Amino acid sequence: MTPAPIIRVEQATLGADGQVRLVVSGDLDLEHLRSVWSSSGATVQHIDGRLHATTTVQALARAAGRAFGAEQGRVFQSTLLEAIQAWGDPPPAVPTAAGLLRTDVRPLVMGVVNVTPDSFAEETPLYPDDHPDQAVAHGLRLLQEGADILDVGGESTRPGADPVDADEEAARVVPVVARLAEAGAVISVDTSKSTVARQALEAGACIVNDVSGARDPELLAATAEAGAAYVLMHTRGTPKDMASLAQYADVVAEVHEFLVTGLGRCADAGIAADRVIVDPGLGFAKTPEHNLALLHSLRELRSAGRPVLVGASRKSFLGRLLDDAEPGDRLEGSLACAVTAVLHGAAVLRVHDVAATVRAARVARAITSATADWPALG
Repeated sequence: MTPAPIIRVEQATLGADGQVRLVVSGDLDLEHLRSVWSSSGATVQHIDGRLHATTTVQALARAAGRAFGAEQGRVFQSTLLEAIQAWGDPPPAVPTAAGLLRTDVRPLVMGVVNVTPDSFAEETPLYPDDHPDQAVAHGLRLLQEGADILDVGGESTRPGADPVDADEEAARVVPVVARLAEAGAVISVDTSKSTVARQALEAGACIVNDVSGARDPELLAATAEAGAAYVLMHTRGTPKDMASLAQYADVVAEVHEFLVTGLGRCADAGIAADRVIVDPGLGFAKTPEHNLALLHSLRELRSAGRPVLVGASRKSFLGRLLDDAEPGDRLEGSLACAVTAVLHGAAVLRVHDVAATVRAARVARAITSATADWPALG
């Protein structure tokens, strides 16, 4: 059987029979498909191992059917219809063991709680002084400012950062997770270690935010066993070496393909697709230009069918755009990214400045929905 295609929608008009600008890739005989497709009069370009075309659902299905058989034509048709729907519709809600993440209602704001002594973004570290009280107080303050989720992490992932021992990371994170969960917060644990994830999930976290890109089968297994939601992020290498790996022929295409194939790895590990949120990984093995390209094309990543998380807050590419501003002086850039993300259909905004982001996101959502409300989720 011919493998399933990977289809990314760049632009779509109304209706299943409307014109769609798309990119087809995957483990397929793409040159054969291009030849058959072009013979019908379609303009199809084969560029860097991908087919670029403007077409309709039916035209693509007929071309795939002629190239690979009727059954594969139906697979192409179904895949494209799903991609178009995901591109245009609100993102779906995400089930967790603690209940639904209502990403289908409005964008969710995820407040960052970095329990580290060396976070790039905080002027005053939340660790080790007065641990865990200081970090817990910070998390509670973010909830009061309007955070829907708290993302608790104990290892810096800034470029060049050294790894932290799993026991040390757990000692930083788990007490904070437990206290904030007891206070009623929806908790995400920001970790790439299975032992840390298991302890945090037992302490009350219901989301695993994995910056390793689904590299560790044990971490995926821990997430699946707990019935937790999972953030699948694109990256390359580790924080220590990722800056040297920021090389792409087409960053949007390569990130999208990574996320689609990553959904397959998650499914193989027992994490159902409806529990996965995808993240393009701004700043992780990306240059400033790559980050901007991904922000510009966020809606295309919706073709994967999953809610998209955007974490641009205070990152270094904003400092470059804002006259070398330090992390604490990047608020305007962070808010511009948050508004752009909402306008392009992002489901979750991972941010440091919660109160300001909520206000900006409310306005952006009002523009996209033509309604002034900011619905309560509980």
